[in-house]
Amino acid sequence: MRTCCKNREIISTNATLLCLFFYLFYLCAMKNEQNIFDLLSSYGIRKTNFRIELLRLFLQKGHGLSHKDIKEEIQCMPDKVTIYRALDTFLEKGIIHRVPDINNVSKYALTNTTSTQSQHNHAHFICKECKKTFCMSEIQIPEVRSKNGFAIESTKLVLEGICPNCNSN
Repeated sequence: MRTCCKNREIISTNATLLCLFFYLFYLCAMKNEQNIFDLLSSYGIRKTNFRIELLRLFLQKGHGLSHKDIKEEIQCMPDKVTIYRALDTFLEKGIIHRVPDINNVSKYALTNTTSTQSQHNHAHFICKECKKTFCMSEIQIPEVRSKNGFAIESTKLVLEGICPNCNSN
């Protein structure tokens, strides 16, 4: 009889822990959802279902996304114009930035929200295996001053190789 009581206590404890886990997961999801709302509000952008889902997608993926990637991943099935308008709005406000692609396809990635668009000056890494583009925020591009009459408007540093995920396979 004693073992039965212990098993019930273990089951009860496990059930409590499971409930706590799901509650914490729910709180994290709600916090992320609130962060998306706060981000859109802070830039004065209307909170449509598509824009919320698009930001959520950028947060989940963590690498550059093309128009095609977005169309394949997004649930609410927007038309081409809606996707481009949202991307243009996010670009204009500095929420996302263009990233290089191995095939010269336009890709976009989240901008570090603690920096301004003028400070967006970091390297990008393109994986030769999976073709994904990653922001390398920890690698800053040094400021280059114009010389001999050249007016430098931007600098880019693109690194190519194999990403950790493909390297481990």
